[in-house]
Amino acid sequence: MFKEIKMQLIKSILRKFFSCTISLMIRLCRNEKVMLDIFSRSFEKYSDNYFCYKLRPKKADYFIPSNIKTTTTSGEFAIVLQGLIEMRDEFTFETIKLYRRLFPGAIIIVSTWDYTDPSIVRTLELLGCEVVLNKDIPVCGLGNVNYQICTSLAGLKRAKELGAEFALKNRSDLRVYREFAFEYLKSLVELNTISSSNVYGLKGRIITQAGNWGQMFNPMWLQDFLYFGYTDDLINLFDIPYDDRNIHCYRKDNFDTKRVLTGETLAKWPASEINITKRFIQKYHNSDLSLKDWWNFLGEYCYIVDSEDLLTLWNKYGLNDLGQFYCEYDGKHNYRDPFRHISSSDFINIMNHKYIYEEWMENEKANYTIE
Repeated sequence: MFKEIKMQLIKSILRKFFSCTISLMIRLCRNEKVMLDIFSRSFEKYSDNYFCYKLRPKKADYFIPSNIKTTTTSGEFAIVLQGLIEMRDEFTFETIKLYRRLFPGAIIIVSTWDYTDPSIVRTLELLGCEVVLNKDIPVCGLGNVNYQICTSLAGLKRAKELGAEFALKNRSDLRVYREFAFEYLKSLVELNTISSSNVYGLKGRIITQAGNWGQMFNPMWLQDFLYFGYTDDLINLFDIPYDDRNIHCYRKDNFDTKRVLTGETLAKWPASEINITKRFIQKYHNSDLSLKDWWNFLGEYCYIVDSEDLLTLWNKYGLNDLGQFYCEYDGKHNYRDPFRHISSSDFINIMNHKYIYEEWMENEKANYTIE
């Protein structure tokens, strides 16, 4: 206990020291890139790692539009921003402003709650959004999954009413920075067709972003940051029963006696991103898929893109170490098999049966642990 308190105190002191130092350096230098260059060179001098960084503007005003024209027609595409409005740095407002520049002609729908401050709702309307206000639901579901189901489905139904053929379901605290992202995603759907007589009634593939660590060997893990596809297909995906458990935060209650959370527990709960896929598949047949079955489903009906493909930023959990979050390198090593996610290149290999399935893979999620 004393060691933990001591470590927390040291972290607090260092955090304040670096905060004051960086604030002073920015004021004196007035050039963030020069400051970061000095820091990165100093870091590399004393570390076994190279230091790489990416900057993302907080404000939409910095965006410089392209003169390239596309074949996209006005109203063809809808973006559904779902969930609570993220007010830190006016994040959701700035996302909408950026999307107005990135995706001219797109329908922007904000699907949130009826208890949202009226001044916020008014600002959303002034920004040209369709606002869908949902009544609060009494049972949140495991890990708040029902909130996502409710706001996503309501927003997608509004997109269909407004005539959008394609839709992007986008968390309100996640932002896409990639210009022409819609044309890219639409092209993936058009190039990678599926059987029109499939049991799920899908018109095309459902596209998601690569998840974080542990996704590779955990069946039905489609990351729920965003989904793209035909509007009808996303309505189909979210037109699922609510979870009957009223548990907001489940992680601390599901650690084992060694304070370790395993991939088996993630699958058993299941976690929200697995829960949504599982409930969708349950509408059509038994959802207890083996890993082999899941890889077949994934390769036939889905598509996974990397964060870099869309230049996404998730404004949560202080995710500055993207190498760790996306299972690339932990500062020394690449990630072991149980911690692998499914990158875009992994997905293409799975879709084209380039990975040889073996029985040991079925139990690999047991070796995935979070302390």
